[in-house]
Amino acid sequence: MRTGNAVGRTMVAAGALVAAVSTGIVPAAISSAGLPACAASQFDLRIQKPKVDDPQRPHQFDVVLSNRGGACTTKGFPGVDLTGPNDPTHGATYSLPRQSVSAQPLTIQPKHAVTAILTYQPGNWVPTTLVVTPPDTTTQLRVPWPAGVGVTRQDGATHPGTYIGPLFPL
Repeated sequence: MRTGNAVGRTMVAAGALVAAVSTGIVPAAISSAGLPACAASQFDLRIQKPKVDDPQRPHQFDVVLSNRGGACTTKGFPGVDLTGPNDPTHGATYSLPRQSVSAQPLTIQPKHAVTAILTYQPGNWVPTTLVVTPPDTTTQLRVPWPAGVGVTRQDGATHPGTYIGPLFPL
């Protein structure tokens, strides 16, 4: 009965579209064609309080990009640098590697946000600033790093415990 299958697929697709539109984040595959790529200038950057489930394990917090401009599309990982005091071996900037997962294309409606999870190993180096470059841009956004939160520098590590994840709907 082909009609039943087609109706079922249509209902599932319609339900996904309604759910996506209600959140303001639409997977690009079902978004309106022709939307511009998101520009760094249309984002406000903020970070949420670090999540500490187990002090012996890596900690995490959300890096949030809120769209204060028009609808736009993006995909990928933000570039993330931590800046702080000069480390005698590695310098004052720690460029975080990206998590080894794939990213999904997203359409971000005005006044909605996306987030990327920053995972870090606690340590003695205390950054002062979080510098974020949204995907496919070169403009950097900056916010103060949480006071007193130290990380372990792992510049060049093959399996670092500090990294940034891909953007996903908030």
